[in-house]
Amino acid sequence: MGNVHRELLGILARKAGGLADRYGVTFPVVACADRSGFVLGPDAPGGRVSTAAMLEAKAGGRRLREIPGAAPISLEEALDAAGPRGILLDAASMDVETGGIGLRAARAALHRGVSVVFANKSAVALAFDELEALAAANGAGLGWSATVCGGLPVVNAGRRDLVAADFRRLRGVFNSTSNLVLGRMAEGMSLEDAVTEAQRRGIAETDPTNDLNGIDTALKLLILVRTVMRRKASLADVERTGIEAAPEPAAGEVVRLVGEAVPDGDAVRMRVAPVAVPRGSFFGSIGTLDMAVEWETDLFSTQRLVATEGDAVPTAAAVLRDAVHIACGTPTGPSLRIAGS
Repeated sequence: MGNVHRELLGILARKAGGLADRYGVTFPVVACADRSGFVLGPDAPGGRVSTAAMLEAKAGGRRLREIPGAAPISLEEALDAAGPRGILLDAASMDVETGGIGLRAARAALHRGVSVVFANKSAVALAFDELEALAAANGAGLGWSATVCGGLPVVNAGRRDLVAADFRRLRGVFNSTSNLVLGRMAEGMSLEDAVTEAQRRGIAETDPTNDLNGIDTALKLLILVRTVMRRKASLADVERTGIEAAPEPAAGEVVRLVGEAVPDGDAVRMRVAPVAVPRGSFFGSIGTLDMAVEWETDLFSTQRLVATEGDAVPTAAAVLRDAVHIACGTPTGPSLRIAGS
């Protein structure tokens, strides 16, 4: 029940009629979780806490289990409540070492045939092949388009639409927090004030370290390398430098934190670093609230995608997008073999 899922609950309330009319789907909320654990959701039998009460509690800094009438349950009970047609939505905090509670919950869900939609990058980056195999073995769906650039459909376009293409290079400004911070600092704002603005907008974590040191960008790059380019790679393979080493731009230049992947046989060279780019170039011309991706392929030439995301709404909408695709039987593209396998 962080920024993303609070926005998602609002979207579900506003769009319930349209989802039913357009796609024939509804999404009853049978369980919710925060750092205090799971509680029965407003639409579960025995659930006594409304969505509005949950949103009010989280806005006031309270935990779900502190809400009067909340019914604490375990992860296993939450998955039982969801049933085999249920979908677990994972927006847990990043854990780049083990995948954390998000990865543990995803494994448990997929073993039961419960589909999973990720906004949590670390679980997908660390264990995608395992998760994809678990989903296939148990007839569950898997969605992760919200893990890279929020609402920008980078994963979807890469997997579904670049059919038979071989990548020559992939580059992107993947992290909105670092882009905002670099832009605001170029305007004369302090690092602390720029981070505070990003947190106020809901695009930065309480601890923005992984945004600023390039870890978040590296995870997103790795997700695209593993799930779209289909190359074997790990986080340790990414050469990484954070914005603390940002160069001094020359006249007519701006600094962006850029992630780049270049295929090298069955492997891939990956790098994340702050670089000075001409203001009139593609990456130089994007705004401080933008994320952008550029890929070069043999069949589709060079394509560029860009989106402005000043809050958590587009990422929440991407979670909903994946959930609708799974509910309608159209998950994120065909299964693709890893190069060399």
